[in-house]
Amino acid sequence: MSNITAKSHQILMSELDPDELVLACGTGGEKRRLPTTLGSPRRDYFLVTRRRLLWMPLSKRHHRAALEFDAVRDWAEGTQYHYYCLVLRHEPIERVAWAPEHRILWFEWGDTEEMRRQTQTILNFSRRGTKVATEIREQLGDRKIVSGKPLEFDEQSREERFGTSMAQLKRRDWRDLLRLMRQ
Repeated sequence: MSNITAKSHQILMSELDPDELVLACGTGGEKRRLPTTLGSPRRDYFLVTRRRLLWMPLSKRHHRAALEFDAVRDWAEGTQYHYYCLVLRHEPIERVAWAPEHRILWFEWGDTEEMRRQTQTILNFSRRGTKVATEIREQLGDRKIVSGKPLEFDEQSREERFGTSMAQLKRRDWRDLLRLMRQ
């Protein structure tokens, strides 16, 4: 565990009640909106207890959040390549979160913070079998919370994804370089 994740672990552990037991902990990411491509998750740190999920971005520790599993109404899951996504719909929670400082039409730029009321939390993990993702699903299953329709993400073959973007290296002879320099 790196120093950053150890510090995050320590901060979240300090917020637990004395009788709360940590079932799983690890990294993943929280998304602001459901993307068309999942990609690798941002670095957030998660703690899962029998009662709730706690998390915080590794870079902004005051953006901590907690979600009671009993507040979750329904959830959905999906994978794209090996990446895994969980969408939890729940009763409103209030939290400090990143926001663009300026907004005009569809353009957003700048950094600020705002209190955000959210009824949906989108979590992204490097794969379906991480300890945190598995434990979240177990806690939701224990409460018999309805799983919604699976999320669907488009997948392309490796050739379609990287076929046109691969650089083609061409070895040049020293004579070719001399010719280019003379021109």
